[in-house]
Amino acid sequence: MALRWPIRMCLDASLALALISPAAAEPLRDESTGLAIDPPQGYIARVLAPTPTFVVRFEVKKPSDRDTGCQVAFTPLPQNAELKQSEINDIVEGQRWIDLARATVAINYDVSATDRFNVNGIGGIAMIGDFKPRPGLPARAQDVRTLFMLVETPKGRTTTICVGEKQDFDARRAEFENVARSASPPR
Repeated sequence: MALRWPIRMCLDASLALALISPAAAEPLRDESTGLAIDPPQGYIARVLAPTPTFVVRFEVKKPSDRDTGCQVAFTPLPQNAELKQSEINDIVEGQRWIDLARATVAINYDVSATDRFNVNGIGGIAMIGDFKPRPGLPARAQDVRTLFMLVETPKGRTTTICVGEKQDFDARRAEFENVARSASPPR
């Protein structure tokens, strides 16, 4: 009987520590495309509904994120099917493709940086943009910055879009890149 109290205290303390420690996020995988995410520590992933552009979408956020965080999405590109990964890398890392991607994003964003981006041998591009002011856009849009990371495989394009507060965006960029690198694009 005398040992019950210390055992109970140890169990209570263990439970309290388990609740305080960050839980490991569960990996997600879309069986139909093969897109998978194993979120970095401190991030949680959940499935989002598809859109006309993206057949699969995952939200990847910290529990403290309200309207910031990331989405990882996939778009099938049948025209890539006949190409090897090295050929696709040459295309998406070429200046012509980079200029086209930048021009597409620049329709709605002031693009301040464009860099080549690579995930496990899959070539791509990273762009940083701020919303262009326009009627109907919430004022909040001017407080955030967006990082777009696109990679392509013979199956299609995996896009990671992360939004963070402008004032701490530089500090969070490495985290956002880790989110993109934690995704496994369909091959």
